[in-house]
Amino acid sequence: MNSNFTKGIIFACLAAIWWGMPQPLFFDQINYIPSLEVAMHRGIWSFFVLFLSLILFSEINDFFELFKSKKKIIILTITSLLIATNWLGFIYSVSINKVQDASLGYFLTPMISISLGYFILNENLNTLKIISVSLMLFACFVLFTSLDSFPYLALLIGTTWGIYGLLRKQIEVSPATGLLYESGLITLFALPYLIYLNHIDVGYFNFNFNFSYISIMLFFTGIVTIIPLFFFNLGLRYTTLGLAGVLFYIAPSFHFITSVFILDENLEKEKIAAFIIIWIGVSIFIYDAVRKKNYLE
Repeated sequence: MNSNFTKGIIFACLAAIWWGMPQPLFFDQINYIPSLEVAMHRGIWSFFVLFLSLILFSEINDFFELFKSKKKIIILTITSLLIATNWLGFIYSVSINKVQDASLGYFLTPMISISLGYFILNENLNTLKIISVSLMLFACFVLFTSLDSFPYLALLIGTTWGIYGLLRKQIEVSPATGLLYESGLITLFALPYLIYLNHIDVGYFNFNFNFSYISIMLFFTGIVTIIPLFFFNLGLRYTTLGLAGVLFYIAPSFHFITSVFILDENLEKEKIAAFIIIWIGVSIFIYDAVRKKNYLE
């Protein structure tokens, strides 16, 4: 198997595993903080960590090169808005004990990624992939019909993330450099907002640098955000959008496991059935992708 293709699978899997378990558990620890405030801290501290990293590894010039390309700036501006909306939706779902709704959104994401890859990037769907996609669609239908209310959070999370992956694949920008721009744009809005919250004495972060537990946790929102996004964007460089989307099913699978066994959310039999069907479809899709790659070499 091509080494770059293998790296792409590994990077995408690492991102999905991180999103699936450590991240929801982390945000559950600060679920009493308003979701918008947490999302703003994610942007600021992600920018801070990335900026220091690029300076440390002498890659900061790549960031300034971005501004020579109008196309890159436009696309990254859109993706920054998409990722901020996605963060807000996910954090809110955790804060109201709806991790499974977030999970459903991420179950929908690969369907969106595969569709966008087929219609926009001309990624092929052969017989095995069509069978795989059909199984996943059926499972998502089962999940939708098992819900008591309209899954607006799931649709918001799934759609924003699917379009984010498509747009990031349209430009040749390193993961760290692109993320620095995205988080930097969010910071332009987040910093004044958080300063205002501190001014009216309702913000949770201590700007007097009194390193309380809450302030430290808010700072680490940047760390837990950057790690999986970095690996996901790195994985996109070496795999197709469709395969990266399917591998992403690892994340919502871990969301389900985390929500049931750690966060004590209920898991209905319909969701168990859908979970099994989805992973049959995922296995077929991955098998076909690997088989095709080996055949071409």
